Amino acid sequence: MGRLAGVERCAARCAARRDAPDTEDCARDVTGRELSLDFDYTGANLVFVVGCPRSGTTWVQRLLATHPRIRTGQESDVFDLYVGPQLRAWQHELDPDSSGRGGVGLGCYFQQDQFLQILKRYTLELLQPMVGDLEAEELFVEKTPSHVLFIPEIVALLPRARFVHVVRDARDTVASLLGASRTWGRSWAPRRASNAAATWVTHVQAGLNAQRALPAAQFVEFHYEALHVDGKRALRQLVDWLDVPWTDADIRSALERNSPDAARAGRGTPIPLGGEFAVSIGPVVKEPEGFIRQARAGAWRDDLTPVEKLAVWRVARSTMAEVGYTWSAPWSP
Repeated sequence: MGRLAGVERCAARCAARRDAPDTEDCARDVTGRELSLDFDYTGANLVFVVGCPRSGTTWVQRLLATHPRIRTGQESDVFDLYVGPQLRAWQHELDPDSSGRGGVGLGCYFQQDQFLQILKRYTLELLQPMVGDLEAEELFVEKTPSHVLFIPEIVALLPRARFVHVVRDARDTVASLLGASRTWGRSWAPRRASNAAATWVTHVQAGLNAQRALPAAQFVEFHYEALHVDGKRALRQLVDWLDVPWTDADIRSALERNSPDAARAGRGTPIPLGGEFAVSIGPVVKEPEGFIRQARAGAWRDDLTPVEKLAVWRVARSTMAEVGYTWSAPWSP
């Protein structure tokens, strides 16, 4: 809450600046062409699907992208790798308690409102391929799981963006992370159950912090298990929250098209690729072998060893209870 409020105060200073660009002025991209995104673009047509990696965010993304008025693309990392760290670095430099030295960094050359305007223009250029040509009633679903860690920064620059926080049982998430670490996810997935559980806690707590700070119309918690219990009802609730009309028949079709078996066979809703990767890889995302594992709730009972269960229980049980997963003891089902 504190960090979210602090970032918003920074953005407010930029917006209130007397010589800020007129709302009708367009930013320009690196070629000098006018961008279709105004400088005061608020992100109202942008939906971020976030959560701990291996929580089912791709499944939710593909389901939503089946709708004719929803577009999507591969994970962009735009805020967790590009924009967010720059904003955090700026705030860190201006914090008098962050360093023994003062007056070091870009704060020596820019005032805060100037820096934020530069960062906003940079952000608009990066978002242009995603939302620049959307029609009036269309949405873009951006799915980068770890964007949940940068929601304060996203809201500071895009105050009307919405967030779907996908939450999955920590035990199944850890089992999936460990499985990925042994195959296609060796470069990033934690190899120890305790580390994987800590990753889950960090991401879920970030989502809980955002949920406390944002209105219900802007942030929703969506449980992975709900798609297994009653997928039609769960997806209906989600599209109603997004205020996107969809018939029951279309929802049923989206669920069938993106079932785990269909996705494994490459028949799920395609996620388009653009830019450099469209040339080197192809026009659609091809998930690595093993990306979709068992895709069921409760597989942790067989997948985790007793030692791994104990590690998850020690690290995650408190946060699990906060999001509705009770676990009295590591040996209990």
